Order: sequence, then C-alpha cells, then structure tokens
Amino acid sequence: MQLDLWSLLILLFIAQGLYLVSTLLLVGQNRQKYWNRFLAGILVAMLWWLLEFLSVRNVLEIPINVFYGTRYGSWMLLGPFTFFYFKAVTNHKWRFTSKDLLHFLPFILLVLIVPVLSGESLSHRQVHYGMLAVFDYRPKTVTAFEYFYSTVFYLQFIHLAVYLLLNFRTIEEYGQALQQTKANIDEVIWLRLFNGLLLLTLLLTAGFLYLLFQSDIYRRALDYIYVLPLGLFVYAASYKLAGVQWTSVESTLDKYQNSSLKPSDKKSYLAGLEEIMSENKPYLNPELRLKDLADSLNIPTHHLSQVINEHYQYSFFDFINTHRVKEAQEQIRNQPERTLLQIAFAAGFNNKTSFGNAFKKFAGQTPSAYRRNIRSEQ
Repeated sequence: MQLDLWSLLILLFIAQGLYLVSTLLLVGQNRQKYWNRFLAGILVAMLWWLLEFLSVRNVLEIPINVFYGTRYGSWMLLGPFTFFYFKAVTNHKWRFTSKDLLHFLPFILLVLIVPVLSGESLSHRQVHYGMLAVFDYRPKTVTAFEYFYSTVFYLQFIHLAVYLLLNFRTIEEYGQALQQTKANIDEVIWLRLFNGLLLLTLLLTAGFLYLLFQSDIYRRALDYIYVLPLGLFVYAASYKLAGVQWTSVESTLDKYQNSSLKPSDKKSYLAGLEEIMSENKPYLNPELRLKDLADSLNIPTHHLSQVINEHYQYSFFDFINTHRVKEAQEQIRNQPERTLLQIAFAAGFNNKTSFGNAFKKFAGQTPSAYRRNIRSEQ
C-alpha cells in the first residue's frame, strides 16, 4: 500500500469521519440522536467512497464485489439520506416509516442485489478503468448488461441532483415557517450551506466526467476533483452540523381563520407592542423569539403573531429586522467612528450576512452605500 501525502490526507479524512459518526450515534438527547442517524448515514456513504478510492488508487484488492459500489450506483444512497435528514431536523414530529424504504430501493436493487447475482458480468476494462469505458473509441464487444450499468453510472448523479432540489424546497418552506416565530433563522443558513456543498460536490463530479470524456484518457489525478471535496465535507459537517439545535416547524403557527382575537384586544395589543418596541427595544436581543416578546406583553403567542402579520404585513422575522435596520441607520448617522460590523451586533444582528441582507431589503441599499451617502451629505 503506497502511503504518499495524498493517501495520508484521505486516511485523515476517514479517521475524522469515523470519529464524527461515532459521536453522532452515541452523544446527544434522543431527539437529536434521531436526526443524527441520517447525518451519520450521509457520512458513512462518503467514507465508503473515500475508502473505495483509496483502495483503487493503491491497487489494494478488496474481495467484496459491491465494495466498489460507485460503478453500480452507490451515489443513490446519498440522496435519500439527505432527504430524510432535512425532514428530521425541520419537523421533529416526522418519523421514518417502512414506506420510506422505497427511497432506498434503487440502491438496494442496483448495488446490493443485482451485482451479487450477476457475478463477473462486467468487462475487465469497466471494472479496472471505470464504467464509462464502454463509450471510448477502442474496438470492443459490449453486452446489454454492460451498457445498462454504464447508464446507471450516469443516473446515480441525476438521482442525487433531484433529491438536492427537493431539499432546497424544504429549506425554503422551513425558512418561511421560522420567520413567523423567530428573529434569528441561522438554521436556514446552515441548511443552505450544507445542501450547497453537496451540490458543489456533485458539480465537481460532473466536471471530472466531462474532462474524462474530453481527454479520452483516464488520469488518476483527475479523481481528486471530487474526492478531496468529499473529505472536506466530512470536516465541514464535524465543525458545525453535529451541534446545531434545530427548531422544528411543527411548532409554527396556523393562520387565523378560527382566531379568538377581538378587535378591541387587537387595538390594545398593538398599542402595547409599539410601546415596548420603542422604549425597551427587545429587538436588540439577537436570540429574541416570538414567545419571548409575547410573554413580556402578557399576550397569547398566536395573537401577537396575528397582530404583526395583519397590521404590519410582516412575518415576525421581518418585523424585528425592520426595527434593527432603523437602529443601525441611526447608529451609522450618529456614531461614524464605529465599524459596520460593530453596528450590526449592536443593532441585534448576529452575523454580517443577515445584517447586509436585511439592510438592503428594508433600506434599499447596502450598509456601506448608506454610510457613503450620509458622509456625502455632511
């Protein structure tokens, strides 16, 4: 086994991933352990591919045919695991059922069952040089089975792409729901980043396949185009995702068809809300929740949500951010010596990205542009 620098790096990724998987499965509360099982499944799939690549790269024979699962479609494992992970973290009442096993059927059939029954049906060149060897210019006789698995090799990446698109839809629905109850929705940012990294890995894999076809010569070094991002993804997951406390969307509020809120109470609640926002400035708390504000006003949470939605035409998230942006504008005008990041934190934002996005949405320009305009007027 040739342990050069690249091989040692891959082994480091694998060791880190195994540690993270064990942590995900053993540490945390029951609910957290439940969704971490799917995250562990995602990482196990990636570690499998890293180990497979390490084996192929060093001509290490593993006497298990399905171990080299990428040629049979093992990327079909990743899509369902990500799909169920997103479901689990965004809705804590969701539970995996026997019906959900159908999502894993392509993987089970094409990777675990057919290769075992088919024996040595693939050509030597497909096994040792890749499933796409059937499409090169060299004269050869290709069986229908070989063509079939060459097609499956393509389909596994399309299969993953479909699931990633479904995940983005789940993220957007999750974000819209959270905005009704929270003024800080960093969970959405992390989910977008997570899914985006998976999509980037998929695009890099497509780039590898494109270069392979363009050159018509297999170069082992090209594999690193997607292998290294897989390893880096393991580290990204270990850095953040394992410790996030996800807010569930099943706690978000229904609309108000059957609301018991009386017009007289609505007027009273609105007056109290405007007073507390002006005098106490609760929006300066970056972790402010709808429930916190409702408790301080002694108002039922769903009534406060209704008042904000109907009177201001904002979600709770946007309602709080309008006040934060006004606070930031005031500080930019009156405290020119402070940096924009200092002002962002002082106004209740907890990161630069949220500050910039909210400022542009409600002030119509970036914070830096607003500051330049203020200075030009002075």
